[in-house]
Amino acid sequence: MPTLLASALANAFVQAQPVQASISCAVPVTGQYLIVSQGLRGNQPMGSLQLETWLPNGSVSGTRFLRVGRSYRETKYEGRWESDSHCRLTVIRDQQGYGSKVLLTAQGLPRFGLSNRIGDVVREQWMAQPDLRCEPESMNGSFLSQQRGSSFAASSWKPNAVIQRESWTGWQMVGLAVSSYDGAGEVAGYQGQFTQHDNCIGRIRQQDDRGVTYAYAAILRSDGSGYAYLQTQGDDLTVALVEKSES
Repeated sequence: MPTLLASALANAFVQAQPVQASISCAVPVTGQYLIVSQGLRGNQPMGSLQLETWLPNGSVSGTRFLRVGRSYRETKYEGRWESDSHCRLTVIRDQQGYGSKVLLTAQGLPRFGLSNRIGDVVREQWMAQPDLRCEPESMNGSFLSQQRGSSFAASSWKPNAVIQRESWTGWQMVGLAVSSYDGAGEVAGYQGQFTQHDNCIGRIRQQDDRGVTYAYAAILRSDGSGYAYLQTQGDDLTVALVEKSES
């Protein structure tokens, strides 16, 4: 029996070797990235947006918008990226930025990551941000999104889900949101405006047809394909990636 087991293990190892050897990615691509993160920090919901720049010397700099429970803050940070293997790397950031384990595409582009901060269960979605100027006309068109968030009620956080369709013209928007708050449905029209602060970074302020206002930090995708936003106030915590629909 020990001989048979050893033989089976040896065969399994030999069969696994070609699979491991076939996993290969290009060297990490430097440039700027939009990172959309969502999950839990301890027992509280957490969401963040980051616009992060990687340089060929391994240095990192970025801006982060972070919401944990009812607390919100904005920080700038620095750090380094270091390759762990052909398709995996670690981003080490200073105290305000925390760190990530990141998987690369075959072309060397960061695609998905996980926060490695103790207490976090947070996933990250990474998107390349081309070196382009964000202009009002580049965002004109229709957008769709689906998102999951949290609402604070009766001293605890409850899950919510929202789908949206909106139309942008010159950084003005009108839209329709269909929401589920802990099972209770809601439909609301809204209108709002994006205010540019630093190229693709800015703020969105919206008001729905019941007169309720909402405030978000937002990062536009420089190629005009969509944007990400993070709710900065109120009893709802939502982080979302909104995509331009095909014409």
